[in-house]
Amino acid sequence: MKPVFRVIADSIDVTVAIADRLLSLTISDAAGMDGDTAEIVVDDRDWRLALPRTGAELTISMGYQEAGLALMGVFVVDELVISGPPAQLAIRARAADLRRSMKRPRTRSWEATTIGAIVAAIASEHGYAPGCAAALAAETIGHIDQVDESDLHFLTRLARQRGAVAKPAGKTLIFAPAGQAKSLTGMDLPAVTIGRLDDRASYEVTIAERGKYPAVTARYWDSAAALEVPITAGNGEPVYTIGRRYPDRDAADSAARAKLAAFARGSATLRLTCPGDARLAAEGRIIVTGIRSGVDGEWTVTRVAHRIDRGGYACDIEAEAAA
Repeated sequence: MKPVFRVIADSIDVTVAIADRLLSLTISDAAGMDGDTAEIVVDDRDWRLALPRTGAELTISMGYQEAGLALMGVFVVDELVISGPPAQLAIRARAADLRRSMKRPRTRSWEATTIGAIVAAIASEHGYAPGCAAALAAETIGHIDQVDESDLHFLTRLARQRGAVAKPAGKTLIFAPAGQAKSLTGMDLPAVTIGRLDDRASYEVTIAERGKYPAVTARYWDSAAALEVPITAGNGEPVYTIGRRYPDRDAADSAARAKLAAFARGSATLRLTCPGDARLAAEGRIIVTGIRSGVDGEWTVTRVAHRIDRGGYACDIEAEAAA
């Protein structure tokens, strides 16, 4: 199949202008707030290409001529690199979803609330609709401080403590458990089967000691009893103990369960280069077949780079063993 792409810059279709100069077009999609990027590298042999302005909005689609194009995202140009010889121009951009206001430091305290309420409040402040998973929305927060910390960093911290992912997607601020196969709109993503490999394909699996920590303990401060209380997720020995102390039982329980799930996911990791497929996305799942035991099976994607260059369309995938 023939790879195709489309680039619209500030509402102007520039695909034809760069098509015969394209060296590579790469879209990187990662779990978390600030992982989505785009890079377009073109041949600048005669210096006739107009330099795009920083801040320009790029709408990028990729796919195959036979199957059609898929929208990969909207990005804002934040860096230009002009180099040579050979003369090249690299245009680098970040996902346009992220509001600049989310990066501004602020100080406040959250009292007697829930994760759902926090996500809803921050989403409203920055013009998003809230998209908090039901499994997390009801979790109570007795007290948590946000001191000289951006809403971006605060939500990321809150999510990591619970094995979750916080990510703006279109007009929605998503807060959902990691590895739950959530698309950018919060809907379930079907697993993508990868069973065809070509001469560009490669794979590498690293398998760590499975079951090294079958249980995780976290500690919280019981203010009524004025003592530190442990809470454990899982069973067996050895037990991994989280170093920090949490302010209440719910936070400690979430942290213990999240760490235990992370140990399960991290028992094996996969790096795979395969033919391009626009359905592949971070937080989605893939099913690898036809290679060998240890590689074949279900994996959760943590990062994927979609790349079109003169060799065709390929995807570079990083994934963890599905929990």
